[in-house]
Amino acid sequence: MHEEMIREISESKGYDRGFTAGTKHAHELLNNYITFLEQQYAVVESDDNNQYVKAALSNKINTLVKAKTLIRRGHWDEADVLS
Repeated sequence: MHEEMIREISESKGYDRGFTAGTKHAHELLNNYITFLEQQYAVVESDDNNQYVKAALSNKINTLVKAKTLIRRGHWDEADVLS
């Protein structure tokens, strides 16, 4: 009960605005990087000889998407690594 009251008071006074802004900024940065990598993937995709580069770019994109999920949730566990 005590922790809930503290959380409600802090939220009502806007104490988590910095955290929210930081999270939003992190997502924007990751989205920009993902978009860049997807553009690189599209360029490399036209060349069938670059399977290694395509796989590497795909892995980077998937890792960043998982990072966004972790940031959104605010925690991780071992099941996240295995999924």
